[in-house]
Amino acid sequence: MTGDVTGGPLVRIRGLRKSFGSQPVLDGVDLDIRRGEVTVLLGPSGSGKSTLLRSINHLERPDAGFVEVGGELVGYRYQGGRLRELGQRAITRQRARVGMVFQQFNLFPHLTVLDNLVEAPVAVHGRPRSGAEAKARELLDRVGLGGREGAFPRQLSGGQQQRVAIARALAMEPQLLLFDEPTSALDPELVGEVLAVMKDLAESGMTMLVVTHEIGFAREVADTVVFLDGGRIVESGSPAEVLTRPRHERSRAFLAAVL
Repeated sequence: MTGDVTGGPLVRIRGLRKSFGSQPVLDGVDLDIRRGEVTVLLGPSGSGKSTLLRSINHLERPDAGFVEVGGELVGYRYQGGRLRELGQRAITRQRARVGMVFQQFNLFPHLTVLDNLVEAPVAVHGRPRSGAEAKARELLDRVGLGGREGAFPRQLSGGQQQRVAIARALAMEPQLLLFDEPTSALDPELVGEVLAVMKDLAESGMTMLVVTHEIGFAREVADTVVFLDGGRIVESGSPAEVLTRPRHERSRAFLAAVL
């Protein structure tokens, strides 16, 4: 299961199952994410959306099924005809290819904006600090925060902190960006500045999987909308299909409540 398949999806998820205690959270999820496309994941609270994201970079270990990114099995390798979990160093290397932007920003409060961006490329990839700093400044310009390199997270608004978090994820040059409700912790007037950065990333060809309740963003930016309920994908298709003409009663009820 190594070696990329030309023309195949960047991400392949098959039969993914995960339970916490006796409660199943993912119940046999199959999903493909194609290169350069934006997939938006919708569904009610508790439907398994965050667990699915966390499974893609092995922050959650699946009970069954598998995730591949770029043709490489995530978190495991076959050895002697059996699946064996990778060591922490190999898992860290895999995670470096998948950026993740969380709901609560997760910036290091004791580091400046610049150091938040530079630390992982230097520590994980071994890049020279001078080059990492130059790249960080480019990324801060890209997210509209040029000139704020010396600020600390507490000196920034929530929207600015989330844009730093996006730039930090991009500093690792990932193949894929995961967003876990990136605007839900923001005041309403700050949501637009974060969505604008995400739209710019989508237009640049970044492959993205986005958990969000921002239906307008899904309608405008997504290539595929996936509706998850009870740990299962109950509907998947273009924004026009899923948002305008949902086929499943759970999709219709959810959209009626949020639109």
